[in-house]
Order: sequence, then C-alpha cells, then structure tokens
Amino acid sequence: MTSSRQRGYLLAILAIAVLLRCIGLNERGIQYDDAFSYFLSIQSLPAIVQGTAADTMPPLYYFLLHFWASISAELWFLRLLSILLTLASLWLLYRIVALLAGTKAALWASLFAAVSPLQMYHAQDIRMYALLEFCQLGYAFSLLKTWDPGSRVGKPGWQWWVGAILFGAGAMYTHNLAIFGLAVPNFYLLIKRDWKTLLKLILAQTAIGALALPWLVLIPGQIAKVQQAFWTPRPGLVEVIQAVLLWFIQLPLDGVWMAVGAILSLQVFVLTLVMLWRNRKANQASDYLLAWAFFPPAILFGISYLIRPVFVPRGFLVSSMAFYGLAGMVAARSGSLGKMLGASVVLAAAISLPFFYTFAEFPRSPFRELSDSLQNTIQAGEVVIHDNKLSYFPGHFYQPDLEQAFLADIPGSSNDTYALQSQQVMQILPAPDLETAVGTANSVYFVVFSRAIDEYRVAGEVHPAIGWLEEHFTQTRQTAFNDLLLIHFQR
Repeated sequence: MTSSRQRGYLLAILAIAVLLRCIGLNERGIQYDDAFSYFLSIQSLPAIVQGTAADTMPPLYYFLLHFWASISAELWFLRLLSILLTLASLWLLYRIVALLAGTKAALWASLFAAVSPLQMYHAQDIRMYALLEFCQLGYAFSLLKTWDPGSRVGKPGWQWWVGAILFGAGAMYTHNLAIFGLAVPNFYLLIKRDWKTLLKLILAQTAIGALALPWLVLIPGQIAKVQQAFWTPRPGLVEVIQAVLLWFIQLPLDGVWMAVGAILSLQVFVLTLVMLWRNRKANQASDYLLAWAFFPPAILFGISYLIRPVFVPRGFLVSSMAFYGLAGMVAARSGSLGKMLGASVVLAAAISLPFFYTFAEFPRSPFRELSDSLQNTIQAGEVVIHDNKLSYFPGHFYQPDLEQAFLADIPGSSNDTYALQSQQVMQILPAPDLETAVGTANSVYFVVFSRAIDEYRVAGEVHPAIGWLEEHFTQTRQTAFNDLLLIHFQR
C-alpha cells in the first residue's frame, strides 16, 4: 500500500469519525456531570482549584474548559473540545499500532475507534475522560518510542522520555484513576523481564510523581470521599460482560437488537483473542496492547473489592482503544476471517447508532424540553423545585435566568457527592429543606425522576417530598418528559 493511499484511507476514517461525532451535537441532551463541568469551569482558576480539591477529580480538564468556554458557551462548542481530543487519540492509536504491526493493522484499528459508540459517547461528553484517554495514549506512544518491542521502532531519543513524563503528569492532573494506566508499562516490562528499561521507567515515573505532588497530597481525602459516597455497584460477571459489550455497542438496545449486538460483540471479542493466541509467536508485538487492554480493568475490578467500587468502563476507556488495536492486527493478518471480524465491528456499531442518537432517558433525559416548557409556563408567585441536583443542573444550564431550587442530598448517602466547597465556589446551593424552598408560594412545579418515585414505591413508601407536598397542596396535573416528571401542585 503506497503512502499516499494510506493517507487517503486515514483521512477518510478521520472524516467518518468527525461526522459521527458531530451528528446531534447541539440537540442531544446534557446530563448533570456535563453541567457541573461547565459551571465549575467558568469560575476563576483559583476557584476551580478549590472546587476540585473538594471534589474527586483533578483540575486540568476544568482549566482547559475554562479557556475554551471563554470563546463560546454554546453547547456544540463546549462539546467540540472533547471531539478534538478523541480525534487526537484516534491518531495516536494509529501511530501506536503502525509501530507495532504496520499501517494496514493501524487503519483497521482506527476504523474501529472511529465507529465505536463508546468513543462517540465520550466525544460528546463535557467531561475529562477524552482528555484522560489522550494523555494515556500519548504516554503509551512516547514509551513505545523509547524501546523496541516489535523491531519497528527507530533509535529512541531523550525527547520521548520527556514526552512520557509530560503526558503522564497530564493524566495525573486529569483523573485520579490515571495512576493505574501509568502502571501498565511496568506490568508489561515485568512480564518481559526487561529490568534495565523498567528502571528507566521508574525514574520517569518518579519525575511524574514530583510534577503531580501538589495534587497527590489531596488524594487521601478524596479517597475518603469516594468511600463515603459513590453509586457504582460492586462488579460481578454481569458488569464484566457489560464492559465488554460497551466496547462495541450502545447500551441499552431494544428487543432483538440487543441480542444481535451482544452476539456480534462477543464474537469479535472471542475471535480476536483466539486468533492472537493461535499466532502468538508471530504476534509478540501485541503483548504491549494486551497489557493496556486488560491490566486497567483487572486492577479496577480488584480494587472494587478492597474499597468502594470503581469498575466503570470510562475509567479504563484507553483499554477499549488498545483492544481496537488488537482487533486491527487480527483483521489485517487473517484474510477473509479478518474481514468478517471487521464487518462485525462495523455492523455492531451501525446497529447502535439509531439508539445512540435518540436515547433521551436518565442520565440524558429531555432537560431542554422541560426547561423550555417551564420558561413558557411559570408565573409570578410560582416556584420550581427539583428533587435533586441531577435535574437541576441541566435545567439551570438551559434556562439560567429561570429561578429554580433543588433539594440537598441525604447526608452520608450514596448520592451525597456535591461537596460544600464546590457549592460555595459555584454559588449553586441546595435548599436546606422542602418547606424552605416552597416558602409562601401558592403554586409549585416539582421536578422528579420517575425512577425515584418507583424506588420508594417498591419499598412500600411514598416519595417524602411528594408526600409533604400532597399534605399541603393539591396535585393538579402531571406531565412526563420521558422518565422526567413535572408535577404541578396548587395550595
């Protein structure tokens, strides 16, 4: 394949990636985490540091978003930052796989990443995960350039060690789980028994630790916060299978499409591993990607049984990219079987796209439609109260001038994640209780997720806020915005 042809294919893949990530960019609903990122990022840089110190995430992404949002606060533009980062990650994946297995495998891997629903989801997120993935891939690429695991890398230079240190420090200032990604090359070199390179790596990681030290001193307190309030369940076989499926399809899918998507995903996963095992002597360069694909999920799985669960696919997003690299190797070297594998990946993604673009339930409920409805409905003397921050933040993003309130999280509960210092920095404070939020209003619009009502009903109880409102008001109507309910009460 000529170099001009390779560039043409790569440009076409990048164009596909851009197109898929930009569909519905301004129409898809945001969620609480997106809105939280925005409201924190528009504060001053010292205030961002204060807010993140009280939260569970480092400040680097919020710094970038701070300067990005100063150009435009339009939703599509805010999301564009993550899109650009995922495109840069796609290019890094291409370079890594090209070094290890050649350009044909790299093109296949890039195509798989381009159509991945998981990658598209985080490309449209206003969160730090795209930046984390970019930094981790940059770290992986820089280290790859410092040694020669596949006889394809040229003579290393000191600048690649500097690159690895800077990318590693960037990852540490992006997400607290980054440290487990930084340990992947150590695991790889231990397996290879390359003690000389391992020593150099430890020295580089010492430099990363020195650069990250101002943030590292805060991590023990943040671990304590995660121990107190974190909503993810302890992982089992179901969560492991879901994590694998998410690398190839959107979840949830409806009806028969779920079965088809699951079969295609598991087929790709198993076929890739079987073909790598069969050709393991000829595919030794794949060991580096195997380490990146499976070490982060494995360590997060183990940690979930030592502290609070942290086994979430976005925490090891880079692992999905590594697996696309492995699948690309198999697709490039396995003839018709490889083409079938590639077709299965693309078909699984194609099945997911309609569900991906139209999904509008928790956590991406139709907040814009509800907010616009309230803006056109609310009258003087009426109040809008949200059951919690999860619906308030998106509503406040869409209608910042509409006066709204929300109830505080139950102290010590798994949902108690909105730190007091973050509240003070953003000046977005919950109402101390429902009676205070209602005040003397004669009319109340109460916003609540149907899921919250159902959870109390299953327990044989009435949602406490609705119970209190029904004691003091009369419910006049209820409007559903998918799983988001707007209930009107008249005194």
